[in-house]
Amino acid sequence: MSLLVKMRQIKDLSPSERHIVDYIFENLNDIFNIGIVELSEKTFTSTATVKRLCRKIGVESYIDFRLQLSAELIDYNRNTILESAQTPVGRYDSTDDIVKKVSNQNAKSIIDTMNLNSAETLDSVIVEMSRASRIDFYGVGPSNVVAEDAQIKCMRLGIPSAAFKDRVSMLINAKAYTKGTLAFLISYTGMTAEILDTAAELVRANVPTISLTSVGENELSRICRYSLFVDASESWNRLGGMSSRISTLNMIDILFTALINANYEKHTMSMNHTNVSNR
Repeated sequence: MSLLVKMRQIKDLSPSERHIVDYIFENLNDIFNIGIVELSEKTFTSTATVKRLCRKIGVESYIDFRLQLSAELIDYNRNTILESAQTPVGRYDSTDDIVKKVSNQNAKSIIDTMNLNSAETLDSVIVEMSRASRIDFYGVGPSNVVAEDAQIKCMRLGIPSAAFKDRVSMLINAKAYTKGTLAFLISYTGMTAEILDTAAELVRANVPTISLTSVGENELSRICRYSLFVDASESWNRLGGMSSRISTLNMIDILFTALINANYEKHTMSMNHTNVSNR
């Protein structure tokens, strides 16, 4: 995971450490010319606090931190939306401001998510999808929108599938699983009660389970066999999960695109057969 993403996601910070992180993000283009003493002075903290912050994000020293951050900033600056997306929507923003800010925040969420999942984990999930004779998706509220989108993709590929959104149907299906079933459990917080209960039932039945949650430790990712993560910087006043829904839908797109490539002839034939376009 990149330093920039780590600094955004880390929660176990003191007020002084959080102030340093905020200062770094506000002065990214200047931080490489600022030594540890000067940084501690500008943030009204101490060099010991700066060093402690570096260790918390997995860097041995402030010098190493600046070197790693310098390398990352080259890519960061290529994606200028990341910087502009730091500004939240304000109460009196114009429609034009809202269009730009919401679009930039959604795009930032997708870009940040690229660094959260290893290729090894993704490859393992794709293998499981290739082997499965049935794929079921579980999600409540906004997460069910993602589940239904994934289920439609399965239909296009001729894979038996269903999307479940309420506790009763989820638990009944989990208890009545069939051999060869693969289960995706979608919850941004990773703490949705209905999803946790369903996951526990599926695990007891030895069904391969894949969680899709925000990055970080959560109960669902601990239960499931495989864990996939999306960006966790959703705004506190989100309306039904905005950028989190976009980044989760993007993860589903990635998985199904890779699945198609794993057996290209078979899946493209299925897609052509199930094409309902009016063109």
